Amino acid sequence: MEQHEKLVEVRDAQLQSAHAELARRATVRNRIRQEVERVEAALQALAAQRAAWDQQWQAWIQQGGALQRGKDYADQHLKIAALENDLEEERASIVECLLEAQQEVDAARARTRKQYEALTQIMDVVGQMKQKQRQEQEARNVQRSEDAVAASWYLARKAAAPEARHE
Repeated sequence: MEQHEKLVEVRDAQLQSAHAELARRATVRNRIRQEVERVEAALQALAAQRAAWDQQWQAWIQQGGALQRGKDYADQHLKIAALENDLEEERASIVECLLEAQQEVDAARARTRKQYEALTQIMDVVGQMKQKQRQEQEARNVQRSEDAVAASWYLARKAAAPEARHE
């Protein structure tokens, strides 16, 4: 029984360790998610900037703008396109890291579940052993009680028997 109780302690420590690992991995994953959100927000801001620039360009053309401004538009368009490409590449790289981090979280979650199941199993065994010990102790107590009653009855009868012979 003592070995089983020590095993419960070991399994509990392993479960706590698995929980801590899961928490660490989830924290890393969540930071990577935040990074993805940051890049996506930057992409949205850039898309809004592109839309605003296009509206300004269309308004300028309708007002009869000169060709020289076309070079400014082309330069701005190239800058925005380059920034979009850079952000898309960064996003793809971060998403790849996010997928790896999610796999690590899933693996840590599986290890935690396995440790929990192992702890539960050994705790069930210890509980059954304790229950059996209690039942055995109760049976011994009942037997002792019955033996005590029988002994007192026997002694009472034996004590009463000599008096009956004298009469």
